[in-house]
Amino acid sequence: MKILIGSWFYLPRMGSEVFSAMMKEGVVYDKKLGFKLDPATDLELAVRTISAGLGDEVELTVRCFLCGTEACPGCPYIETCDRSRVSSLCLCEKHSPEKDVYELYQKTYADSAGR
Repeated sequence: MKILIGSWFYLPRMGSEVFSAMMKEGVVYDKKLGFKLDPATDLELAVRTISAGLGDEVELTVRCFLCGTEACPGCPYIETCDRSRVSSLCLCEKHSPEKDVYELYQKTYADSAGR
């Protein structure tokens, strides 16, 4: 299962023990929207719990900080990146090779910080 950090996703019912563990690990739950991994989530533990509950491996992905699309496809670091520990300020394949991306990155960061 692929989970985009910061986005809502659905899981099948996995029992009260798994659900309780996910809540303790900081996974956000909404009856209508499903589940979400956010900055307060202990990603390593949550991924382990979800994987065990599903009986399947969980792959984390992150959004491009500039355009919001999934940043992992096409990333040259995909094989070595630990997405449970990486910053959520990644760049997608479209933006990472741009020469003037640093200025756009700074502007987006300043806008998100409310400056």
